[in-house]
Amino acid sequence: MSNYLREQIDRKKREIELQKQSNNLYTIHPKKSPLILLYEVVDPEGRAEWGGGSAEHCMQWLSLAPTGSRVLVSGWESDEEDAHLVGQPLDITDIIKAASL
Repeated sequence: MSNYLREQIDRKKREIELQKQSNNLYTIHPKKSPLILLYEVVDPEGRAEWGGGSAEHCMQWLSLAPTGSRVLVSGWESDEEDAHLVGQPLDITDIIKAASL
């Protein structure tokens, strides 16, 4: 067998092995989370100015909110009767401001 064919076969074997290894990896974050996201705009004292499920409306409220207001996002699981908070709300204000630059 020529060296070229041997190299090609070896390369293909390595690709297959890498593919097998990557198929055994588990992702921590699913592509689409089943959580219900709640966005809140809070004033500098921490009082809620607005809350809802629309990121777009959240941005609109933030633009009208007093200076120093923050955006919190929280994840909720829901069954047919109740909703339950998952973890703690996250302050994403700095991320939003950085994305607006």
